[in-house]
Amino acid sequence: MRYQIVLTGVGGQGTIFLVKLLSRCALNRGIDFIGTETHGMAQKGGTVISYLKIGDFKAPLIGRGRADLLLGLYPTETLRFLHYLKPDGIVVTNGGEDFPEIPFKTFKVPASELAVKGEFNVKSLNVFLLGFAMKHLEDFPFTKEEVEKAIEEVVPKFAKANLEAFNKGYSWRE
Repeated sequence: MRYQIVLTGVGGQGTIFLVKLLSRCALNRGIDFIGTETHGMAQKGGTVISYLKIGDFKAPLIGRGRADLLLGLYPTETLRFLHYLKPDGIVVTNGGEDFPEIPFKTFKVPASELAVKGEFNVKSLNVFLLGFAMKHLEDFPFTKEEVEKAIEEVVPKFAKANLEAFNKGYSWRE
């Protein structure tokens, strides 16, 4: 298996947590992985971009046109990093009807709006979006059960809220 994911958002949204979570899934299954992130502006609300390569890779960064998936926690950051996707790559993004049409297969959910309305804890937007992504991606490298187990292992203190948000994302329908 070889799968490359670019995760992006702004500081405080949890892109780095998602790398840790998905890395734990790979670790639990005994699959090789490499993850890295750029988060110098994370504490100031700036751009955060993280990479996760699952499989037999030698270098952590994902090159232009190589990512299988772009998971965008903030709409403008999703648009900023489209160049990482391969031609048949998939975008899953936090965005509503105002998110522009792009030349990639795209799944969008107004996660920020739903969090503000109290559908789930705003601090769990990242795992809500991951759950939503997993519902729509046929070739995602991990199962729902593997991700749920990793949520419980990575931060047990917040597992209940994260599992609730993850499952709401997984079952969300417009």
